[in-house]
Amino acid sequence: MNTGVAVQLVECKTNGAPAHALGPSTKFQVAGEAISAMVESAGSNPVVFLHSNSSTKDLWAHQLTAVRNRGHAFLAPDLPGHGESEDARFPERTYSLPGYAAVIGSLLDSMKWTSVDVVGWSLGGHIGLELLATDRRVRSLLIFGAPPVPLRPQSLGEAFHESEVMGLTGKRDFSESDAFAYGCAIMGGEQFLTSEMLRHVKRTDGRAREMLFASVMHGIGADELAAAETIDKPLCVVHGEREPFVRLDYLQKIRYRALWRNRVYLISGAGHAPHWQCPQSFNEILLDFLDGQRNE
Repeated sequence: MNTGVAVQLVECKTNGAPAHALGPSTKFQVAGEAISAMVESAGSNPVVFLHSNSSTKDLWAHQLTAVRNRGHAFLAPDLPGHGESEDARFPERTYSLPGYAAVIGSLLDSMKWTSVDVVGWSLGGHIGLELLATDRRVRSLLIFGAPPVPLRPQSLGEAFHESEVMGLTGKRDFSESDAFAYGCAIMGGEQFLTSEMLRHVKRTDGRAREMLFASVMHGIGADELAAAETIDKPLCVVHGEREPFVRLDYLQKIRYRALWRNRVYLISGAGHAPHWQCPQSFNEILLDFLDGQRNE
């Protein structure tokens, strides 16, 4: 195990795989919820992409093109209450990390996939950590914007920066200014916040933010730190140099059991969405990590 984890600085390169149209979404009825997802079932070594709080599967466009070109199958859902998925029919059950993980597990049942690599951004990374701890089908996990934490208030304070925009993560009702501020923060700045992405921030079911935050504060879910420190499945950790939410020093203190290449990848100039801001750099890390699992 490691202490004082090394950091590898990666130059921001923007010329990633072009975000070609990937066809219509597929509709699922799983775990009592109506879910929209981008699906490619023809390839091998399936990859599951899980987006952030108040965003959408559309923001994986660069990555879905890249993994499809490598022959991977993939699944990129809109979480309940987000994007083209419906608001949760059972919000008290669904809007928590175990609830979201149950929906993803049901999607894997529908796909009949028995082994998957998971890529999780922010909220999606925390769902990925929940799945890593509870679902044997997860064979590896790449996370960014999602520090592995024990679900208790003190630990959250150690892992995340305090700020006004951080306070919006659990706010139910967004004003116009709230939606704009939160969209800018999660996308890495105003220049990356498209009108379509702002629409998705506004569309998100506010109960999803409020109930998720409440459930985390009550410790509902797996101990993510314990998962990172005890589970021997490969875990890749990526961080934006200008990340507004997550503390890099916290990520370096974790005693990871199976940290990929024994380092945290730090993408220069990127904020909370390095996959969108610096797609070529992010995809090089992602594909190297996935190739490593393929060759196991």
